[in-house]
Amino acid sequence: MQVTKKKYYDYLVPFALGLIFATILLIPQFQIHIGVKLSDTQFHFNRFYDVYEQFKNHNFSYFQMNYGFGQTGRVVNAVYGPFFSYILGFLLFITGSWFKFQVLITYIVFIIGSYGMYRLSLKLKTSRITAIVVTLLFLTTGYMSSWTNSNSFSTWGAALVPYVLIQAINLVDNDKGRFKWTSLGATMAIVAQVHLLSTVLCVLALVPFFIYSLYQSKNKAVLCINLGKAIAVFLVLTANVWGAFLLLYSTNHMAPTFDYPLSSTAITVGVVSVWNTILDSILVIFFVQLCYVLTNFKESKLNNLFTIEGFIFLLLSSQLFPWSFIETSFPVLKSSFQFPNRLTIIAYPLLFSAIGITITKLSEKYDSRITNLSRLLIVGIIISNLSANYIFTTHRVKENPINEATVQEFVNNNISKVPEYLPIQKYMGANEIQNNGLNDLNA
Repeated sequence: MQVTKKKYYDYLVPFALGLIFATILLIPQFQIHIGVKLSDTQFHFNRFYDVYEQFKNHNFSYFQMNYGFGQTGRVVNAVYGPFFSYILGFLLFITGSWFKFQVLITYIVFIIGSYGMYRLSLKLKTSRITAIVVTLLFLTTGYMSSWTNSNSFSTWGAALVPYVLIQAINLVDNDKGRFKWTSLGATMAIVAQVHLLSTVLCVLALVPFFIYSLYQSKNKAVLCINLGKAIAVFLVLTANVWGAFLLLYSTNHMAPTFDYPLSSTAITVGVVSVWNTILDSILVIFFVQLCYVLTNFKESKLNNLFTIEGFIFLLLSSQLFPWSFIETSFPVLKSSFQFPNRLTIIAYPLLFSAIGITITKLSEKYDSRITNLSRLLIVGIIISNLSANYIFTTHRVKENPINEATVQEFVNNNISKVPEYLPIQKYMGANEIQNNGLNDLNA
C-alpha cells in the first residue's frame, strides 16, 4: 500500500507543479482573454493551421503546405518535427480557436518538462523534496519559462532533455555494457520528431556519458552492439525525417534560414531568466556547485559528469565564448545554428540535477539544517525568478494590440485568421525573406 501511494505521489506531484506554474504564467493572457503573437508564432501557427485544414478537408499532403504559408505549397512540416506537427495540428482541430490552443499546449509543455525533471531527479536518488525544488528551478529558468513570452519551439526540446538524461544515466550505471537500448533509441526518436536541432544537441550531450561508460565497461563489445541497436531503432523510427531530408536536398534548392550574429544571441546576465539571459543568483549557485564538485571529486561520478558537462555547455552558450571569431570562421553557423543560447537546454537540466545530487550528499554528511538551508536559498531564487518571468510575460502580452478585432482572432472559431508570410515570387536571400514577413493577420 505504501509503495502504491508513493507511485501515485510521483505522478501527481510533477503534474501539479507543471499545472500551477503554467497557470501563473498564463494569467496575463487569461486577464485579456487573448493569446500572443510573438517571435515564432507566425511560423509555427502556419504549420499547425495547415494540418488543421488537412484534417478538416480530409485532404492530406505530407510534403506540401497547401493551406498555411499563403497556400504556396512550401515544404515545411516534412523537415520540421513532422509527426509532432500533426499532433499539434489535430489539437488545434479539436480546440477550435487559437486562444484555447495556446493555453492547452502551454499546459502540455510544462507538464512534460515538470514530469521529466522530477523523474530525472529521482533517478539520481535525490529525496522527493529535493526533486521538487530542482523541478521548480528547471521550470522557472531559460527556455521553459520563455514559452509564454516567445513561443520558441526550443522549449519543447528543453522539456524532453531530462528524459534523454535519464537514458544517459542508464548508460553509465552499468559495468557489463547492458542498458535499455530500445528506450534510448525511442527517446531520441521522439525528440527528433519534435525538434531536430534539439536532437543534435542531445546526441552531443550523450557522447561524454558513452565515453565514460565505454571506459569503465567490462564488456565493451556488448556496449557497442547495444548502442548500435539503439541507433538502428532511432533510424527506423525517424525514417520519415532523414528520408525527407535526403529526398528534398538531393532534388531541390532549399531556402536558407535567416542569419543571426552568434555573438549577439549568446546568453548574458539579465534581470530575468529567459532564453537569452540568466539571473546572477543562478550563476552564483552554479559556481558554488562547481566548487563543491572540485573539492569532492571522488564522491559521485554522476555529480562530476553532470556538473562538468553542464558547465561546458553553459560556457559555450554564453558570450564568454569567442562567438565573433567562430561566426567569422564558419559563417554557415549563423543560419544553421543561429542561437548559442540554445545550448542551455542541455546545460540547465545537467546543472540543476547536479545541484540536487549535492543537496542529497550534504544531507548525508551534515546536519539536516544545512540541507534545509540549501533548499530555502534555492526556493528564494525560484520565487524571484518566477516573479521576474511573470512581469516580463505580462509586458510581452501587453505589447499585442488589444482591440475587438484582435480578441475575435483568438477566441472565435474562424481558424483561417492566421499569422501569415508573404509568398516568395523570386529567388531571395534569407535576409530579404526575413524582412518581407507580414506581421498582420490575413483573412
